[in-house]
Amino acid sequence: RPSRKIDKRVDSYNVRVLSTRARIRAAAVGHMELPQRLTLFPPGPRESVDEDRANEFIQCWNDEISQYDEALRSALGLSPADPIPEQHRPLEGPVGKISFSDKSYSAGAAATIASWLTRDRAQTSPIASGVEIVDLSDVIASRPEDEALQVLQILCDAFKSANLVEVNLSDNALGSKGISACRSVLSGQVESLQRLSLCNNGLSAASMEEVADILTADADDGSDSGCAGENLTQIHFFNNMSGNGGCHAFARILSRCSVALRDVRFSGTRAGRDGSQVVASALAAMEDRARNIVRLDLADNTFGIEGARNLAKVLRQTTNLTYLNLAECMCEDEGIGLICHSLWAADAPIAEINLSGNEISKSGARSIAEYMEENSTIKIFCAEENELTSLGVKRLVTALAGSDQLEEIRLACNEIGSIGAAAIVEAHGPDGEGMPGLKSIHLDRNYFSEGSVEALRAALGDRLGAMEDNDEDEDIDDGLSDDEDEEEDEDEDEDDVGHVADADVDALTAQVAGATLEHDLT
Repeated sequence: RPSRKIDKRVDSYNVRVLSTRARIRAAAVGHMELPQRLTLFPPGPRESVDEDRANEFIQCWNDEISQYDEALRSALGLSPADPIPEQHRPLEGPVGKISFSDKSYSAGAAATIASWLTRDRAQTSPIASGVEIVDLSDVIASRPEDEALQVLQILCDAFKSANLVEVNLSDNALGSKGISACRSVLSGQVESLQRLSLCNNGLSAASMEEVADILTADADDGSDSGCAGENLTQIHFFNNMSGNGGCHAFARILSRCSVALRDVRFSGTRAGRDGSQVVASALAAMEDRARNIVRLDLADNTFGIEGARNLAKVLRQTTNLTYLNLAECMCEDEGIGLICHSLWAADAPIAEINLSGNEISKSGARSIAEYMEENSTIKIFCAEENELTSLGVKRLVTALAGSDQLEEIRLACNEIGSIGAAAIVEAHGPDGEGMPGLKSIHLDRNYFSEGSVEALRAALGDRLGAMEDNDEDEDIDDGLSDDEDEEEDEDEDEDDVGHVADADVDALTAQVAGATLEHDLT
């Protein structure tokens, strides 16, 4: 487990960057604000880039740097002919971020750009040495493998002397060879790298293991710098093909992450039940180190109830969470109940939650409703592709009614009929007073009768999304009554009592008392 010195080192780095910028700005004549460091993009639409086109990019970038220097002279009260004093130049250089995205570079073009990036400049260090953010996403499309690997290595090696804070390598077909080609922006940034994105790379289990090896390897310079994973604040892996093996690799990375971690995305990786549970266990094992996570996207993992138990453990720690995506995670009613209880106990300021595709029935809707009744921060609520039925939706919208924060509701494909429609209209109110902030509600692919659709349109107006795939032929709620909902509530209350009676009363009492105390204190 990372020691406290890791947290201090992360804080020290942040303070060093901020204090450097503060000193630069304070040095301006009359305390005038200096121009912001540049973000460079390649001009023009998506295209294949050869050496000639690369030189055109460089000319554009040189022009931007010249304009920056002119603005800096103006802020300092200098004439265009005056040299800029060294003490007034940004210590990191004029360029803070550079993007190469959405172009396909030839090896020659990459070499031309790399030469410009690493060239010594009058009065300042090479451009590359001062860059903190580099976007290398989608730079090798349609290139033969040998050339693609060459392009990646040339561009990445240009930043081997930089102190990169953020690296985006998404949308490049990266096998193990590709990961090796990018080592300069991964293992070469042990002390500085904070944000890493590897999305839509087709990473296999073997490639993920190589990434894990790089991010968890301690510095080989004899220092106590630790590993790159310890400084990460953001780590994104999305739409890869790493399967269960990739889950084990990701768990290794999480084991080296610290309290610095704030943004986690591990979704769309073809993970099965076993691998998903490995990820859930690794998150739970973070314990207090997970407390600063504000965004957690674990969509399309097959957690099941057992995985949901571990998710519930980590969610009790994430008291700063603002975004949670558990779509297509198969948590079922019991797992969703555990998760909602932990969210209630953490009392995090969640603004967006996605529980779509979790096999949630009207029973699970009850757990969600109980959580939502006490939540005052959610703006976007998604629970599509479940089996909530009208009775479950009635519970949900009744709990959501009265929120002035709620902006978007998504309940498509949930077996909702006329009773659910009537509940939505009632919760909304004649003049929208029940959901004053609502901007859109999506209810397609349900079973509303023609009359129910008309009532929804009359109440919701243009806030109601398209209803093109709604089945109006029959009302799924025929023979169902609101009284049934009340009877089921009573039955479930009795089931809960029986469950408590059969449980370990002392352990359950301690758990509930602890959760209640924590909730009250926050």
